[in-house]
Amino acid sequence: MNEARTTRVSRRTTEEAAAWHLDMREEVDAGTRQRFLDWLRRSPQHVAEYLAIAQLHGEMRAATLAEIATLDELRALADSEPSVLPFVRGGQASRVAAPQDGQRPSAAAEPATAHRHERQRARTVRRLAIAASVAMAVSVGLIGAWPARETPAVRYAADAAAVRSVALDDGTWLQLAPGAVVDVAFDLHARRITMIAGHASFDIGKDPARPLSVMAGGQRIDDIGTVFNVGLRDGETDVSVVSGRVTVSQRPVAWLDRASQRVTGSAWSTDLIVALGAGEDARVAMDGRLLGHANHATATVAPWLPAEIAFHGSSVADVARRFNAYTQAPLTIDDPDLADKRISGVFHASDVEAFVSYLGSLPNVRVIREPGRIRFVSAKR
Repeated sequence: MNEARTTRVSRRTTEEAAAWHLDMREEVDAGTRQRFLDWLRRSPQHVAEYLAIAQLHGEMRAATLAEIATLDELRALADSEPSVLPFVRGGQASRVAAPQDGQRPSAAAEPATAHRHERQRARTVRRLAIAASVAMAVSVGLIGAWPARETPAVRYAADAAAVRSVALDDGTWLQLAPGAVVDVAFDLHARRITMIAGHASFDIGKDPARPLSVMAGGQRIDDIGTVFNVGLRDGETDVSVVSGRVTVSQRPVAWLDRASQRVTGSAWSTDLIVALGAGEDARVAMDGRLLGHANHATATVAPWLPAEIAFHGSSVADVARRFNAYTQAPLTIDDPDLADKRISGVFHASDVEAFVSYLGSLPNVRVIREPGRIRFVSAKR
């Protein structure tokens, strides 16, 4: 009777593990994820069965477990599994060492005269031992890939009475509204800009190997080749896109996002709130509620940006980046000599065509109008 009950429990555990494996392959909510973790913690055999099924499907990778549990949760699960597991025989606990790779369990651990349920129990012990070592390996693997600490951020702040322009070393161009503050942290895997206060305009430099995200309030804005504006106001985040596209998602836990960038090369996936294209804007609450979403026929110009663009001895490339905050067709300077040329002048910010005509009138400059952008190249080539 005890054997029958043990078999039923084992079968039920296997069925539950299989059901959880199917469920966790899909996107799940926080409540489902928590119930899954509670189920894993309830018994070492739950861990063993789940890992065995995942292994059967060829999914024993750290990335798979990283999608369903945090590092601390994985470590807790691994730490709960000893490297030497209790093996109950005849009502008394003895201990059987986990088999090493390439080794069979000793004859004492599985005597030839044992009953069928004893052999079944020995297989369970081996599975638990494997589960423990796999869980520990997964945890150790994640720890090895974990960033030791967050990259120190560089803070930029604008005076209370003036817009500040900042050229970052990756080619990104920032314009900070009066009183705005941002923290910039770039590492080998990602670029992150955190809005601390106020409003800012972003013209993102191209670096496919290091995606750029802007953290603002409770949201993360991911750039997809874009010029866009972000602002913090009364606990809400305003996002408007001048050109290109962005996605707005809930802000992930910082260490989890950094680990995902390092392990997978992409940001930690969170619930998408809204995707925005040129001329669109959105207002999002701290908790992720979409409070407003509009689509405008023309570029959404941040009201704090100056009505005039004045420059003295500035490079053509820098002046063009300033104009990009006002137009849905960004200006791209593809001629290095033209990009470095120093110019002085004053233009109405809304009259981008006047600046385009000016550049086109310069010697050896050719203007190429393409869908979504205006390029300036050398007429000699």
